[in-house]
Amino acid sequence: MMRPILLAASLVVLVLAAPLARAEHKDARMGFTIQTPRGWTQLPQQAAEKWIVGAYQSDKVNNWTEKGGWTVEHRPDMEMIAFVSEELKKKAEVTKGKDKKGNEKIYIDIISPYKDYKDYMQRRYVGGGWFIEKEDTTKVGDIDVTTYDIKVEKLSQTGPKHIVTWIYHVPDVDIAVQFECLTDAWPKLQADFVRCLKSFKSVQRSGEALTEDVSTGHKLNLLDMDDLTPEERKNARLALEKETHEKAEKKVAEGWTAKKMGRFLVLNHADEKFAKTVVDHAEAVWQWLETTFPYVGEKEYVRAPVLRICKDQNEYMAFARAAGWFSLNDLEITTYQDFGGSTSWSLSDVNKRIFDIWFEDKDRDLYWAMPRWLSTGLLELAGHIHTKNGKVV
Repeated sequence: MMRPILLAASLVVLVLAAPLARAEHKDARMGFTIQTPRGWTQLPQQAAEKWIVGAYQSDKVNNWTEKGGWTVEHRPDMEMIAFVSEELKKKAEVTKGKDKKGNEKIYIDIISPYKDYKDYMQRRYVGGGWFIEKEDTTKVGDIDVTTYDIKVEKLSQTGPKHIVTWIYHVPDVDIAVQFECLTDAWPKLQADFVRCLKSFKSVQRSGEALTEDVSTGHKLNLLDMDDLTPEERKNARLALEKETHEKAEKKVAEGWTAKKMGRFLVLNHADEKFAKTVVDHAEAVWQWLETTFPYVGEKEYVRAPVLRICKDQNEYMAFARAAGWFSLNDLEITTYQDFGGSTSWSLSDVNKRIFDIWFEDKDRDLYWAMPRWLSTGLLELAGHIHTKNGKVV
């Protein structure tokens, strides 16, 4: 019989020898699972950014030092992008309906603004000049896969990078899984990245429409509201607001909270006290707009925004890099926890987004028709608003 102390020691050896389990990302709607690197944090997703079906970031920082001695930090990340097939796009692209007078009307639903992964990179990537060093094909189980090794070298302010992307060709959808890291870190991270990429598996889909969360269209968007009365526009905007809030709450990442605070739906990854400070500040800016421009869109309803607060600047930058493609139905305001108070750069951006959303719903034609000097001047004025105890100072 093994002595207790030897049994305990044996168990310790077994635990230390066994590799720690990696987290598994599962998307029942798209029908796949894939492992993510150990210790990586899931990033939030914009409600309007529906072709991004998953994103993660390393908790460990890699450093790159320029020749002049300036050192910058970079966290490796993982991104999953869905590209719906052309056949499926054609089925969902055009739908018919009726306007308020009962007349037939055709609505165009934009399924995705990108043709494929290369088009996505050309139009979205802002990390520097990139080129495909190697393109190949392989298989993961019975799934055909296209692989890319990409180098980012020119005009990269945060250092040269290596991107590895595997595109899994499953029925009706291509799922691109992309890892990015500094070139210097690639040799150490390569094996882990490839291990995760090889873990991709198809699973039975939940039956939800593949085009619903990969589309950017809406059968009643803001441009359709011009012919409505103010009361009808209010009801339509309330419906859009409700839909946006519900989708945002549905996509809340692990560790985040969703809570209605004042007029805002707050998605928070910072501490509660800071969130309250941001909301009080945003409410004061909103009230300043109402008081300063009472004659703009007097009877118009302005939709309540989604206020997303990242835990730090690094998480904010990773989220912002994955976001994009401006949508008229986009209600998100994104910021992060810092310690600059009401004079911080992050709150200046909050002010400007509130200004945009408020003017767009109050009187879009007026806002778009302003000469550049006026619209830019007003936006800069809003950006420099400071508050104290919930009031503009």
